Amino acid sequence: MKKLLMSTFVLIAFTMSIILFQISCQKDANAQTTKSIQGLWIGTYTVDNQPDLGQQYFSLIIKPDGTMIADTRGLDKQHLAPGTWNLSHDTLTCSFTCVYGLPINIGVTEKSTAVWDKSGTLTGTWQNDPTPTGSGKITLTKVD
Repeated sequence: MKKLLMSTFVLIAFTMSIILFQISCQKDANAQTTKSIQGLWIGTYTVDNQPDLGQQYFSLIIKPDGTMIADTRGLDKQHLAPGTWNLSHDTLTCSFTCVYGLPINIGVTEKSTAVWDKSGTLTGTWQNDPTPTGSGKITLTKVD
């Protein structure tokens, strides 16, 4: 009986150590992924209902504390918008509100969603809410 009890105890301890190891590895992988997304991303955005504008400057500064800053240039005017970000697997979501730029854009909240291909590219979409409504596409590359 003691051998059976001891064998069961060893088996349970071994199983628990494997489970804890796997959880630890997952946390390390998530932390590494989150750390890799942080930094400066520079690229372009387009406006769906104004294709004649072409590609415009767009950048994100993604900070470790879950905050970010969008810096864009449109109609020859810089726009700055602080906000927050979240990374779920390979999808980055950001929400930010314009605090500097054209008066019509001050206070406008923008949401963007982009897929990170881990080779250093974010590709996705943006959308304003509330008016002036707008939407388009974004493409960004991480700057080392």
